Amino acid sequence: MIQGKYGFRDQREQQFPLMVCLEITNVCNLRCIHCPYSEISKREGYIPEFMEWLEAKKVIDDIAVFPDTIVRFVCDGEPMMHPDFMQIAEYAKKSGIESIGVTTNGMFLNEDKAKKLVKLNCDIIEVSIDALHKSTYEKIRRGGDFDLVIKNTSKLIELRDILNKKVKIIVSIIDQPDVSHEIEEFKKYWQGKADKVLIRKLTSIGGLVDNISGENKKTSAVSRWPCPLLWRRMFINVGGLAEFCVDDWLDESVVGDARKESLREIWNCQAYQQLRHAHLKKEFSLNKKCEFCVDWPARTWECDYLSALESLGIKKYE
Repeated sequence: MIQGKYGFRDQREQQFPLMVCLEITNVCNLRCIHCPYSEISKREGYIPEFMEWLEAKKVIDDIAVFPDTIVRFVCDGEPMMHPDFMQIAEYAKKSGIESIGVTTNGMFLNEDKAKKLVKLNCDIIEVSIDALHKSTYEKIRRGGDFDLVIKNTSKLIELRDILNKKVKIIVSIIDQPDVSHEIEEFKKYWQGKADKVLIRKLTSIGGLVDNISGENKKTSAVSRWPCPLLWRRMFINVGGLAEFCVDDWLDESVVGDARKESLREIWNCQAYQQLRHAHLKKEFSLNKKCEFCVDWPARTWECDYLSALESLGIKKYE
């Protein structure tokens, strides 16, 4: 077991990730300015994909061996665009996995789907709204319908309050130049309605979006810390490949194939172990994804998505 300030805190973490992020589609209906989807989707070779049911089932079955792992439907696409999203979410919950969550732009979160998620006891429903006012929203979340998203989110909260108060609702906003002046108002508006208002740091998504002010790039490599994602989360992309980096849209951080290997085997494989030890030694050049990363200051050990969930009572790891 790795000891010290960074690394696994206990045997449980060493055996399996605390969270598995499952990308069931790489398709999205929006073209947000902080996201590379609008550019990636135009590239030669881009293929719109939806994870096959049997592949999703295999991943969920692997996770269910460690039922206290959090399963989060998130990553490059909009999860609720998957035609079998509800079936996959229901299977994950019925498999015995204690906590499942979805991060959505809210466009497809109509009353029927909201009711099903609440009744299913989907533990965490996060709606990425990213603005307080319609004019700002339209600048940032291009192609979205602000009024529809607010209506859907408000109805979700209403249904949760009536049907199942165990479900936790998060609304989130990325702190970026076009919306920074609205952050405090956004917090005040949603506090007391949602269970948590999450303010995200702006990142370049692995350098694919040129939106970083320069602060990240100027930070000395000497002060850089190991990436906590290597010890806490695993990402399964729409093709079933396991990746160590949340910002990997180009399959540069693949450490295994979840279609052929168990997630536990991948989590403990040599490639993962080598990366962890390299990070502990601050030898970040072992993988080019790490070597040229400018988003690492946003990945802190003290405050990450797991911390947000712990504050909601979803999970507590000591």
